Amino acid sequence: MRKRQLGFNPISIKSANFSTVLSISLVLFLLGFMLLFIFHALEASKTLRENVSFTVYLNSGTSVEDALLLEKTLSENKNVKNTSYISSEEASKMMDEIMGENHLDVLNNVNPYSASILVNLKAESLNSENINKFIKSVEQKDIVDSVDYRQDLVKDINNVIYNVSIFVLAFIICLLIIAITLINHTISLTIYAKRFLIRSMHLVGAKRGFILRPFLLKGILLGCLGGFIADILLAGIIFWIDSSFKGVIVFEQYYQIYILCGVFIFLFGIVLSFISTLISMYRYMNLSNDQLYK
Repeated sequence: MRKRQLGFNPISIKSANFSTVLSISLVLFLLGFMLLFIFHALEASKTLRENVSFTVYLNSGTSVEDALLLEKTLSENKNVKNTSYISSEEASKMMDEIMGENHLDVLNNVNPYSASILVNLKAESLNSENINKFIKSVEQKDIVDSVDYRQDLVKDINNVIYNVSIFVLAFIICLLIIAITLINHTISLTIYAKRFLIRSMHLVGAKRGFILRPFLLKGILLGCLGGFIADILLAGIIFWIDSSFKGVIVFEQYYQIYILCGVFIFLFGIVLSFISTLISMYRYMNLSNDQLYK
């Protein structure tokens, strides 16, 4: 009976705690899911950029030893992802698949294709400054005839990635603001229902630390539960996607990222619940009698 007089209602408290944990877990799950989605989108854009090939055409008569030496030199460049040497014979066979096996008959079987080296730059190096430096340094080699690449393709890819990056940054900021606001309001409403209990404890002479301690511990507990449930939901959705859409998620390659994301979501829930509880407690502890009944 006394619990009801002080503002306690076991059923309403359990319901409020359940709704708080549910709200925290769903918001954290959404945040974690979007972070993982954005991570995979950025990885996909990185792969796309690194698939852009630069073809280094070699002068006619270049020996295989000199060509392989140049390939080794290029592979050691800090901006280069990988290289691949293609001899003139291999180039001819590749064209056979496109134009037909007898496409050299019109040239009396003379092979017009020169040896070349395919080069893929690292994603972070695929910008105009690094590309120009790379091409200039390569074309200075005596055995190099020219360097060819799809300049328009590189420009389009960079523009798309720049626009997507701006959108992703704005989206993350908005999502964080929404997550913080929702969790803060949910915890604030839970504590608001106990404002009379807080005032009663304050009137009987309880110190601030004594009043704050149980609420802060409960806030931390609710944050732990919300973060734990969110991590379980994230793990479930990851394994479901991995089993349903093979190749979309490479768990063995990115498991460290998934673990870090799970730890971040768990700690974020605890810290945010603690701060929200602390702010709400100080606000309701300092309410006047008139404000207490509003």
